[in-house]
Amino acid sequence: MKPIEFQELLFQSAVYMMAIDGVIHEHEEKELLNIVRKTPYFFDFEFDDHLNNNLLHLRKEGKVAINNLLDLISNSGLNEKKELILIEVLLKIIEADEDINSDELKFLHLVKSRINSTEETLISKFPKQIEYLFDFNNFGKLVTFDSDIKLQ
Repeated sequence: MKPIEFQELLFQSAVYMMAIDGVIHEHEEKELLNIVRKTPYFFDFEFDDHLNNNLLHLRKEGKVAINNLLDLISNSGLNEKKELILIEVLLKIIEADEDINSDELKFLHLVKSRINSTEETLISKFPKQIEYLFDFNNFGKLVTFDSDIKLQ
């Protein structure tokens, strides 16, 4: 996967995580901007158009858009480093508004089920987020994301 393709996948994943509960909270938006501006993951990435396009696509396609992204993650061939970056960014967005929604956890666990990194690897890398990483609801066993997206 080319670097720009990974940036697009990573950004789309973050935007979908931010919007998946139907409300984009100010803290989530600030965290996304912080990640884009202050991490090397998005070096030279023009995010404004990508943000608007991803939100428009999510509003129009809803759970179909989520499932298409999950398929893309499954077929992307990410290496472990990129998988960990993906999980790190998703965790940062989840924690940004301090209101953890079941659809956010469902999306996280569906992403986890599409990558090769083990639960042990993720927990050792992100020990403070262990309660989000454990899939108590078996969301990762779902074939598709099945919740309706009603983005305000």
